[in-house]
Amino acid sequence: MIDVSVIIVSYNTRDVTVACIKSVFGRTRGCSFEVIVVDNASRDGSAGAIAAECPDAVLIANTDNKGFAGANNDGLAVAKGRYLLLLNPDTVVNEGSIRDVLEFCEANPDAGIVGCRCFNEDGSQQSTIFRYPRFRDVVVNVVVPNKLMRKSRLLGRSRYIGADLNQIRDVEVVAGCYMMVRRECYDRVGGMDARFFMYAEEVDWCFRIHRAGWRIVYFPGASILHYGGLSAATCESQMNLAMAKSNLLLIQKVMGRPLAWVSNALMFLRDTPRVVAWCVLKWWLPEGRPARVTLSRAATRWGFHFTSLFKSDYAP
Repeated sequence: MIDVSVIIVSYNTRDVTVACIKSVFGRTRGCSFEVIVVDNASRDGSAGAIAAECPDAVLIANTDNKGFAGANNDGLAVAKGRYLLLLNPDTVVNEGSIRDVLEFCEANPDAGIVGCRCFNEDGSQQSTIFRYPRFRDVVVNVVVPNKLMRKSRLLGRSRYIGADLNQIRDVEVVAGCYMMVRRECYDRVGGMDARFFMYAEEVDWCFRIHRAGWRIVYFPGASILHYGGLSAATCESQMNLAMAKSNLLLIQKVMGRPLAWVSNALMFLRDTPRVVAWCVLKWWLPEGRPARVTLSRAATRWGFHFTSLFKSDYAP
């Protein structure tokens, strides 16, 4: 069997996707691999460019956008590798990004999913390890701005704020931009839950695989460059709404329907004054201002949170 199947989901990120694929072929040594690219009906010519510039990659050109989870499942279904690497299209791998993680997995057969370091363009390291949602964390996320939460060890518990990122450690979730998954996990647990169109699908997958008996591990011995959010930037409003829907579905799956309803009610209460402010200020706030972005996102979510007050099931 092939050692690693690298699965890349593309959506309107033609140039960076091609660069990502080329980095995999150009910088991966010491193991056998295949690259499977699933294009989610991109409108920027991604499928044609991938076929022309990366002929060694297996291309699946979807005729509609199945979302991140659904498209990854398409790739997983045809993958031949002993390990399955989910890799975002807006990444660049380094020498050892795949081989070194593979060797760690081989030496640690109880590791079901392994993530690596992810760096920004400026060399700073991204926060890519998380915990499953707890009700306390939901309340904190509703009340405390993200900028404050990400700087506080107490309030940033859900993101492992203050953890030593130079050490190998067991975590609850690794980010979906790089997930090396043991095939046995996929065979036993199945693929991602396609009801998550975008966001939170990796949290659910880690939760299910850990519950089946495997470790989720952060391995800092390998790294990638991750630009982050390029696909979402092409349809920001839709992705903001998708995040709200995915978060509630995840809370329902992890904590149960009653707490999912309470969580939605808290989110509705949080967004209501922002929507009022948006109705008053949207004509005066300049484009690009953080306040305008925050209020606009709340207006996008508000209708969903309102109608969800009358639901008991947040599965789409």
